[in-house]
Amino acid sequence: MTGHVYRAVWPILDDTRTASALIAEASAGLDAMARTDGARITGQPAWTVTGDRLVCEAPAEPLPADEPVDVTGLADNDTVVLRLAGLHWSHRQIAATTGVPASTVRGIIARHAHPEEAHA
Repeated sequence: MTGHVYRAVWPILDDTRTASALIAEASAGLDAMARTDGARITGQPAWTVTGDRLVCEAPAEPLPADEPVDVTGLADNDTVVLRLAGLHWSHRQIAATTGVPASTVRGIIARHAHPEEAHA
């Protein structure tokens, strides 16, 4: 373990939104945000709501200084679905929070659980 922690903070602008919805939205861009800041997330993020802020802390490692930062495609449905599935959310919870149909959620999780079947 590297001992590095990536910390990101978002202001909560709409206090009627649930913590789950805020986390789902922030998860979509977390990897891209970390890469832009020169870090790679290496473990499960921990989320907290502190006052009017959503805070994420995740194990990370610094990117090598000469590594190009390409963030295209990091904030896609797969990233969000897999991050929430990693937090043990049900397919139904993920679908309700992200707006992605439950059948698509199941497909994303299955494709990444068995990547060799995705090319069959």
